[in-house]
Amino acid sequence: MSETGAGPVPATAPRRHPEVPIRLARVTVYSVELPLIMAFRTAHGNTTSRRTTIVRAEDTDGVVGWGEAPAGSLPTYTADTERSTWYALTELLVPLVLGRTFPGPADFALAWDSYQGYHLARHALECCAWTIASERLGRPLAELFGGEQTAILTGESFGIEEGLPALMREIENRLAQGFMRIKVKIMPGWDMDVLRAVAAAFPGVPLMADANTGYEPGGDEFAAIDDLGLLMLEQPFAGDALSELADLQARLRTRICLDESATTPGITRAALRIGAGRIVNVKPPRLAGPLRAMAVHDDCRERDVPVWCGGMFETGIGRGVNLALASLPGFTLPADMSPARLFYAEDLVDPTFDIQKDGTIPVPQRPGLGFPVAEKRIRRYAVDTWDSRAPAS
Repeated sequence: MSETGAGPVPATAPRRHPEVPIRLARVTVYSVELPLIMAFRTAHGNTTSRRTTIVRAEDTDGVVGWGEAPAGSLPTYTADTERSTWYALTELLVPLVLGRTFPGPADFALAWDSYQGYHLARHALECCAWTIASERLGRPLAELFGGEQTAILTGESFGIEEGLPALMREIENRLAQGFMRIKVKIMPGWDMDVLRAVAAAFPGVPLMADANTGYEPGGDEFAAIDDLGLLMLEQPFAGDALSELADLQARLRTRICLDESATTPGITRAALRIGAGRIVNVKPPRLAGPLRAMAVHDDCRERDVPVWCGGMFETGIGRGVNLALASLPGFTLPADMSPARLFYAEDLVDPTFDIQKDGTIPVPQRPGLGFPVAEKRIRRYAVDTWDSRAPAS
């Protein structure tokens, strides 16, 4: 298969997936526009509102599953956009699986293996199958994934601010709420001095820098980064700059974390093999679904490479799946799992989750998504809706 697709699912060790028949009778796709409480700035630009795609799937027995494709309006972070995701779901993926019977969610996830791209759409529809299986079996989603942890260590991500005082206040507030790790977004002109100031102000708190591919190889911006004792430096160069990342990693004691480079199990494995990074940020939507995210986790665990679960501004629908995945034993570093209340006025699950005083978020034990979905809110915020039923058999 071409490396532009999600690629095959490698198995570094036998993994048993649940077998419960999946046959979808109806799928509804919502394009939802949610205002953010405050703008969030990264090397890719400012974000003031969030468009996300919610998928509701119903099987022939009326059991409902949910998924989220957190694609943006522009292809700045991934090649997927809200429009391309909508097309993939309504024109390609849903028609391919609607009305067909699959032995289980893992087989369902392989239905579109011959297709290239559209990772976020594939993720959302696959999540529907997993949450339906969880509901039908009456077992938590984390259990179906093979999770062992009951609570997820949680860190917070801080965008690029107008000045240091605002950043410091925000960090202080979040640490008081229990967050256990600081992640500072950096870009040229907002990097080493900022990191030094944060490290000095909050000694003993794990600190990492996220460059979001904002630097060009060949510079000397990171010459002194080892002096800061960072937990990691996340994705300084473009996702496909694997050789350049490997060269930088060879010069640094600070571990490079692969984020935008970790787009498929195969590419992630190749990046680790050549030494392009020593930590992996596992994002299920970018990897085209939980099945491939589990494959990356398994491969990294076999290689003793730490992984953690990153976020893509998901609502509680997407976060529910992330929390279940992050319960796998290889997820040993704090996750980006901020409660939706920090950036959305209303979550799309109710009750939603929050961080505990010990800095963790409990892994949901309720079957299905793990949280009750607020369907009325989805319809209220929906700017477009598509609905399909399976043809009569």
